[in-house]
Amino acid sequence: MELEWKEAITIADGNHTGEISKVEYRHEPYEYTDIFIKVDETEVELKYGCPTNLSDQSKLGILLQAFGAEAKAGTTIDPEVALVGQKVSFMTISKPSKKDKDKSFSEIVADSIKPIPAQ
Repeated sequence: MELEWKEAITIADGNHTGEISKVEYRHEPYEYTDIFIKVDETEVELKYGCPTNLSDQSKLGILLQAFGAEAKAGTTIDPEVALVGQKVSFMTISKPSKKDKDKSFSEIVADSIKPIPAQ
């Protein structure tokens, strides 16, 4: 299979909008839930990782509550059903690459993902 070289796409620091496109789960080295957001008017999809721990004060729990989930011990929720397709606003910040100090990447700022109400 041949691949085409493309120009690197940069995302400016600051506020953005997009749509949650998918939710995936990682098990190595820890249990993590990754929420992917397609940034409006770009081809870029950013990943927001949360430990797969659900409580009213966990990173994933706070995100789900922002989208209307009720934090009630003993109940269950499917993050994919609750989040995929939701329009969101969020903030990004550039961070230096650990592998190449001359390069950077955009990261979603913790707890900045908020739902955009349907109009």
